[in-house]
Amino acid sequence: MTNTTQLRVYRHLLREINHQFTPVTKNKAWSIQLRQQWLEASRNPGSNSTDFKAAQNVLTYMANNRQYKELLAEFNPKMSEGDRIEKTARRVGLEAPKSYDD
Repeated sequence: MTNTTQLRVYRHLLREINHQFTPVTKNKAWSIQLRQQWLEASRNPGSNSTDFKAAQNVLTYMANNRQYKELLAEFNPKMSEGDRIEKTARRVGLEAPKSYDD
């Protein structure tokens, strides 16, 4: 692990945190916590490999979770209950019965 690799992971984590959490809550606590942990890890080189692997795993999870949410919003738009039932029925080759309306 080189310092540039670790710095790259730190920067990507900071971007993901700022992209996913900061706009929603207007709270910079996540980025401040990450910065504090990064500084502590740089002072204590003994646990760097374990912390670095954990940081990579968190980064992978956050990036994939963001991509999942984007895909879900794009391909599964909000629709009414009736439309959802009709589309589900058509997907399996059935036709939904007509509902009774007053």
